[in-house]
Amino acid sequence: MDTCPQCGSYLGAATQIESRVIEDLPPPQKIRVTRYDLHHYHCSGCGTHITAMHQDCPHTGNFGVRLMTHITLMKYRQRCVLRRIEESLWNQHQFPITPKGIHDILLRVGDALVPEYQRQQYEVRHAPYRYTDETSSSVMGENHWLWLSRSDTNTVSLLIHPSRGRQALYQLLGEEITGVDVNDGWSSYRSLPETQRCWAHLLREVDAGTDLSDHEQQFSEKIHRRYDALKAFIGKDPPMTQCIRQKTHWDKELATLTDRYYEIPETRTKAQYLKNGLGSWHTCLLHPGMQPTNNLAEQAIREHVIQRKIIGCFRSERGAENYSHIASVLATWRLQGKSVSEKLENLLRQELCLSQS
Repeated sequence: MDTCPQCGSYLGAATQIESRVIEDLPPPQKIRVTRYDLHHYHCSGCGTHITAMHQDCPHTGNFGVRLMTHITLMKYRQRCVLRRIEESLWNQHQFPITPKGIHDILLRVGDALVPEYQRQQYEVRHAPYRYTDETSSSVMGENHWLWLSRSDTNTVSLLIHPSRGRQALYQLLGEEITGVDVNDGWSSYRSLPETQRCWAHLLREVDAGTDLSDHEQQFSEKIHRRYDALKAFIGKDPPMTQCIRQKTHWDKELATLTDRYYEIPETRTKAQYLKNGLGSWHTCLLHPGMQPTNNLAEQAIREHVIQRKIIGCFRSERGAENYSHIASVLATWRLQGKSVSEKLENLLRQELCLSQS
């Protein structure tokens, strides 16, 4: 400052200098338009017509890789509906695009992710164990089910299917199912060769109700103690021979406990739930690293429950399938601690720009 704002006198040299650091955003950037001159060639050796490729120029369409990545993450990570994406692109970048244009971009991205989706699906199907769950969904107003399976390495596979039966389960996991499946005990899972029943669901079952009778309270306490003992035993990382012996011993104890409380009218229904899973409550002892609950699948499926509340329903079978491709791939990268934006951008460059069209 040169003059005093109060009286207008000349200020002269500053008596001291105060430094302040302010964090702020840069001004919004406008969409960058680039022209690519792609050279065409004719090979005299084999007669092939060749077009030069550029990593930022997709074979189809007028939208670049960064824009497609940005739109996809707005939809699947920020949970924006198409109209909100349209508004954001205009407000931030003065870029005009219709919801139909955004939808077409998402379809293009989903098609590009199919090879990665299939690779992840193969990995889930051949995992030593996985966590599986399902939740309701809607396609064109018809009731469907969103199935999710999460492998031991946090690879995710999604499937939206009109059935909650075993045919959907086999389409998710393959006709020749290998490995162990951790699940909540829904009837469709009983066709699987080997399962681990979820203890979290069992605990909720034995604790259900208000004003529990003395027998119900005793039954609940016994199940809770057995779950605590199971967690403590697993935490010691025992040798496999000891795990096998312990599983046999605990399976017999649970069968005896089930028979006892099945004879009591007020605990019969809860004992039946336990009885339906006999032989599968301690499978995790035979597979180091496996959890005795299905919480990992429930955590992974929670995002899709939120998305369901936002979008209401899928408007087409193609849209539901496309959602499965994109959501599976992005969820896997996020759970594995990878940079989702960087991975998606690189994959789109490879599939849409550098692959043979």
